[in-house]
Amino acid sequence: ETTPEGGGWQIPMIQTPLRVPIMCCAFTLCAPCGQWYMRRQLLEGDMSKYKLWQGYHDGPHCMARRCPGAPITIESGTYGEEKCPHAFLCAEVTCLGGCWSVCCSYSVNRRMIKEQRNLGDDPTEVRVDKCVGFFSSLASKLCMLGCCVCLTSRLIGCCANESEGAQECSEQGTRCGNSCRSCARTCWRGIWSVKMIAMGCATAQMDHELKEGQPLASPPVKKSMNRGTENDDDENEEDAWWKAKKDAF
Repeated sequence: ETTPEGGGWQIPMIQTPLRVPIMCCAFTLCAPCGQWYMRRQLLEGDMSKYKLWQGYHDGPHCMARRCPGAPITIESGTYGEEKCPHAFLCAEVTCLGGCWSVCCSYSVNRRMIKEQRNLGDDPTEVRVDKCVGFFSSLASKLCMLGCCVCLTSRLIGCCANESEGAQECSEQGTRCGNSCRSCARTCWRGIWSVKMIAMGCATAQMDHELKEGQPLASPPVKKSMNRGTENDDDENEEDAWWKAKKDAF
């Protein structure tokens, strides 16, 4: 939890479908247009301030992370954005980040408004990020497992093509691998659906914040949890004792 509650937003993200339903639906159904509009609002209509992803994604990506000089290294402001910022912004929200272009633009917009208004993370936003992170990891592991099982089963079938048991094992392994990959595709479809709905709600929240809210004097402060039990002091003393023991070793 934070002070003020909810990260300082005027309306909680989870309430946007009820309090600003039209904008919530519009930003969800047409996400690229919504992120284009939101970036213009955050730049206060001054497109001369525009840079590719506003510099938040600058640096090495893909192969460049392992091999300096290899593709891709992003350097915003060096691609002539000032000559046609509207076209660059359209490309940013639709294709420059591949199938995740709109998600990248949304991430930039979210970070911009938090910095401009000293806002924190909405509790629903945190839950969505954790959910997407968990199922993304699950989907990638299922996909790798399915590929490994399919490859192994096919190798068994090729190496023992005259054995009925090996052929049956190969067929069953192929089915198992295909099932794993099917589960992975289901996870990815679910992730995409959750992400798009969450982006629509969060963008409606940002739009309402720009229209109705005021910048906070300082960023929200996280509350420290206090269980309020009588044993807190004893536990703190015990923790200090263990820390002293660890330092001694």
